[in-house]
Amino acid sequence: MPSNHVYTILQDANGYVWFLTDKGMVKYNGKTFNTFTTKQGLPNNDVWDAFTTPDGKIWYLSKSARLGYIKKDSVLSFPNSNKNEIINPIFSFQIGNDVYPSGPNEMFELKDTVWDMIKIPKTASRAQDFIKVFNSKVGYLGVVSENDILNLYDNEKNIIKQFSGANILRHRTIRGQITDSLFFLASDKMYALLNFNTLEFKSFNFKDEVGIEAIKYPRVNLVENKIQISGDRFVGFLDDDFHIEKPFYFPEYLNAHFGFIDNQNTIWLATFAKGVYKLPKVRQHIEYDFEDHKIQNIDFIDDQLFVSVYNKGVYKYNKKHKAFDPYIESKEFVFGVSKVDSLETIYFLKESNLITEHNGKQDVVIFDSNTAGPNHIDSFVKDIAFFNSHLYGIYPFGIYKIDHKTFNIEKGFEQKGCNDLLVFNSRLIIANNNGLSELKNDSIHKITFKDVVFNKPVLSIAPLSKSEILINTDGYGSYISDLNTIRSLENSEFLIVQDAFIKGNAIWLATNIGVLHFEKTKSSYKLIRSYTINDGLPNNNVNTVFVNDDDLFVGTNSGLAILPINQTQEDLLIDIFIKKSNYNNQPITETHTHFNYTSNNSVNFEFSSIDFSKDKSGHANYHYKLEPLQTEWIHTSTNSINFSNLQPGNYTFHVKNKSISKHIDFKIIALWWQTFWFKLLAVLIGIVGVVLISRYIFKKSEFKKNRKIFEDKRLIELQLKALRSQMNPHFVFNSLAAIQYYINENDFEASEMYLVKFSKLIRQFFELSKENEISLKAEVSLLQSYLEIEKLRFREKLNFKINVDDDLYSENTKIPTMILQPIIENAINHGIFNKEDNGEVLINFKKGQNQTLIVEIIDDGVGFVNTNKGQSGKIRSSNVLKDRLHFLNNSKKWNISYAEEEVYPERFEKGNKSIFIIQKL
Repeated sequence: MPSNHVYTILQDANGYVWFLTDKGMVKYNGKTFNTFTTKQGLPNNDVWDAFTTPDGKIWYLSKSARLGYIKKDSVLSFPNSNKNEIINPIFSFQIGNDVYPSGPNEMFELKDTVWDMIKIPKTASRAQDFIKVFNSKVGYLGVVSENDILNLYDNEKNIIKQFSGANILRHRTIRGQITDSLFFLASDKMYALLNFNTLEFKSFNFKDEVGIEAIKYPRVNLVENKIQISGDRFVGFLDDDFHIEKPFYFPEYLNAHFGFIDNQNTIWLATFAKGVYKLPKVRQHIEYDFEDHKIQNIDFIDDQLFVSVYNKGVYKYNKKHKAFDPYIESKEFVFGVSKVDSLETIYFLKESNLITEHNGKQDVVIFDSNTAGPNHIDSFVKDIAFFNSHLYGIYPFGIYKIDHKTFNIEKGFEQKGCNDLLVFNSRLIIANNNGLSELKNDSIHKITFKDVVFNKPVLSIAPLSKSEILINTDGYGSYISDLNTIRSLENSEFLIVQDAFIKGNAIWLATNIGVLHFEKTKSSYKLIRSYTINDGLPNNNVNTVFVNDDDLFVGTNSGLAILPINQTQEDLLIDIFIKKSNYNNQPITETHTHFNYTSNNSVNFEFSSIDFSKDKSGHANYHYKLEPLQTEWIHTSTNSINFSNLQPGNYTFHVKNKSISKHIDFKIIALWWQTFWFKLLAVLIGIVGVVLISRYIFKKSEFKKNRKIFEDKRLIELQLKALRSQMNPHFVFNSLAAIQYYINENDFEASEMYLVKFSKLIRQFFELSKENEISLKAEVSLLQSYLEIEKLRFREKLNFKINVDDDLYSENTKIPTMILQPIIENAINHGIFNKEDNGEVLINFKKGQNQTLIVEIIDDGVGFVNTNKGQSGKIRSSNVLKDRLHFLNNSKKWNISYAEEEVYPERFEKGNKSIFIIQKL
């Protein structure tokens, strides 16, 4: 705040609390202070009073020529119509949304942004203050201080009634109208209410009402339709008969001069030097002791409650007086109180000594490492237990085995980081910074658990039942164990658990986030509720806890609190607001919700809460969503959210904090090409386009399909033609005639051999005509058989030779069926046949580049020119070959080229050469 000098406190219609100081006005939402000074537009900073009206305005009052109000964090001020004359509004009052700054014999009202003085009729008596009031019966109030008289006048200045204001008007008095029917007056000893409707006047003494003879700075305000009265000693409400009910008295050490009770019954106290104090309703019913002192332990021994306070000692709780009586004084660490039932002895554990109490008698055991003998041990112990007829005490570096009569140390056991010990089921269990150990056979052994490695730092242990213990750790929560298995206490994970109190089926954990209450249901423990600083704890970091039938005793570093177990948890959240909402820096309001779409747009929301919970984190827990983009709530601890590149449409932004939510609607208007009708038209055009394209593709597919059927049919026809060309009658007749010749010559062996070859060739023709491709080996075999038959027919006039490159693997190399034989037949029938002397045919199979096969068919016949003359058979074979090559290449399985040329080999005068280049794709 700008100053600790606070005049008054009030709460506006939205729930914000305002502090009026000598250095400005402060708006407080429970987390942040928003200060208004002359920099923000106030006429001056010394603002000592204000009024809040139902329309959300905060009217500020100060000695100034300009007065006004603050609304939505904007300061407005209006001038005095009387040329900058200062207004002294010491008797101002408010009726509904109207405020009337008033001083002795003057009153102002705001008209057309100017403060106009209300004309008040003059009276004959100068000693009478004439006050304008607003009521259907009463027009004016006259105050005559000389004889303590109150006069009521109608609007025509006729006296309606007269009252005696004895003992109230002679003293310094504040006054003002608070409703259309009530007028108040207050002095240091009395207050009075005047009802204009009933014409009744009632006065009351502070001595009778609150037991105070005289108060300073009396004030009367209308808060939430109730009359609130305060001074420098108390604050309270007036009941229907105007008596003060349930006053709250200010602690004297605060030196508060004014109190205010807000709409959540939180009490705010203003001081002139120490700022503001706040006391929530929940803390008003809580008893606090040892404020600002560290409570180390709360122990319940023999139906007595002991509290160990650092640097003060041990106190015992007095149930009758509900107070703590000193029991053992000590200006040091006090580790707690413990009792050994079998020895009927209570042990008070301190830093410098140990005090025993047996049968009401106390003895001191001094810790002195330089002295040996009875009643001496050499170091403090933090806790003590009785096991196997001996006392055992722990200290940070191990365990002592102590003679319980002499307190001599019989044996020491080193164990670093010891924090607690417990006798459980005839076992001495030790809590340390590395899990649990136990003392067995005069040595310390690590306790291990089934299928789990447990090395957590353990702060305390306590029996939970006959078979299980509760293990409390430093930062890892609590665990439940039967010393064989171990499991985590759900909802305590990663907490620092200093202490625990167990009662029946309930567990109360003292943690770093407050007190957690668990109840056992069936076989598991469930978290019932938590107690934090918002429930009245002095601090969330709890050291120790104890519970009786009605109250919860909580010890912290800031003192002890006793609060009712069943007190209602009250939410101090008043409201949340969407402070700012912008689309591309244009404000989104209730009247301005439509915005034109722009690319890369930006939408920003800023929100805040009015939450007076005592949360030191300073961060609220908000949840938000932007519908329809987001359907699930998203958590955030910030108070601003940004969205970018939102598409056209209707949006609703929601934000909530706890049970309160707010929302704002806005719309991004689509551009013409983003409208529904344009998109519908585009969709229709798209559908038509898809239909047309699909129809085109279908027709094209059908065409390709029909074309393929045609080509397949044509290819089959060509293969049949090729077969017929190879099986032409001349070839068959000539071949059979040649075989007959050998038979007539009685060369049966030759005729039989050639007949076998002829039948084999015919069979090969028919078998291979069914295949689309054959291996090179099969092709060479077919050509070999064919040429041998032709050689027989030509009666040794024909010679042939087939050459195959060595690096051609005839088994793996494939060629189309019946593509070479027609060319070889042409070479024989139209080249060699027309030659007078012997002829020769050479067939070369060569390996080309890029996985190609080169086939050369060379003959020494009469040449192309002579061959083509009148050779219609060759022409037909060539046409069939041309068509076959066309369809084979179109099949995308083959790439075949064919060429013819005349050659003149060394031993040939002339001849033909046909070249195939075959590539399988």
